[in-house]
Amino acid sequence: MKPALLVPALAALMLATACSGESPQPQALPDDPVQPYADDIDIADPALPEPEEEDVFTETMDRDAMVLSGPNILDTIAADPRLSTLYGAIEAAALDETLATGGPYTVFAPTNDAFDALPEGQLEDYLRPEKADRLVRMLEYHIVEGELRAANVPPAEDGTPVASLNGLDLSLRDMGGGDLMINQASLMETDIDGGNGVVHVIDSVLVPRETE
Repeated sequence: MKPALLVPALAALMLATACSGESPQPQALPDDPVQPYADDIDIADPALPEPEEEDVFTETMDRDAMVLSGPNILDTIAADPRLSTLYGAIEAAALDETLATGGPYTVFAPTNDAFDALPEGQLEDYLRPEKADRLVRMLEYHIVEGELRAANVPPAEDGTPVASLNGLDLSLRDMGGGDLMINQASLMETDIDGGNGVVHVIDSVLVPRETE
């Protein structure tokens, strides 16, 4: 097209566009990496799932429960073959938990021979289910609260009574010359550590009186 005709042609094209009401489309700009957000859109990071809580042992262990973490008087008695009759009687009387978790205690433990020396039928009578109260009373007569070591046994002339677990007094005394007695029983072996107390092996069963 000749230059003289180009100018009128361009003018005519612009006039036609203006009359049509259309405006030229602006060239698209590159996307803005930061886009605006509406007020009602939560732009916070999506909530992450709560971590599962680990099981934590929070129970407060009291003194009795702590004893369970190590050897105890019941273990000591159970491990001594001379005391198997005593161990069976303790289980029958349901005193096993007391000796395993309580204390400290001192136990005067009669041997199997000591139980065999009871009058005929007396042990069997103790072990009858209907005589459970008598069995408990007899066994508690062999148990003292606290830890009594052989070195702390008072001399016979002091006549100091020692209260048993059932409330009755015991006569624990040093007769001299290494001879220790409790009531009429002799201590054959002393100061066996039991974790929550001490065990002394004795040669006779301590039989409490039937009434106070």
